[in-house]
Amino acid sequence: MVGLVIAIVLDTAVQLLWKSAVSALPETASLTAAVAAVLHQPVFAAVGVLLACQMANWLKVLDHADLSYAQPITALSYVSVGLLSAAWLGESLGGLQILGIVFIFAGVWFIGRSGHTTPAREQHGTP
Repeated sequence: MVGLVIAIVLDTAVQLLWKSAVSALPETASLTAAVAAVLHQPVFAAVGVLLACQMANWLKVLDHADLSYAQPITALSYVSVGLLSAAWLGESLGGLQILGIVFIFAGVWFIGRSGHTTPAREQHGTP
């Protein structure tokens, strides 16, 4: 469960930092100027480091849980990104987005009540 929480936190951080970094780029910049700006902004390097951490964490999560369990649980990052982008980036959440958040919570609740590994894998130790 700790790995899944870390996955949600890392995904949220990556998305928010990425959006913040891209928003800081000049809108009229050419592709070359945009690439140069990306290479000189430390936020993009932080995003790269967080993506590497996210991958390492995800590999560990999948070593201990079925993909059919873990992936739906990480949908909570859609909730955290939505809420934090509204609070931190000043974006708005409409009624349909809020309804979507409610459905995500319901889906994660149902998935969370199931087992995190298939019984055959637990009994036989097969990958």
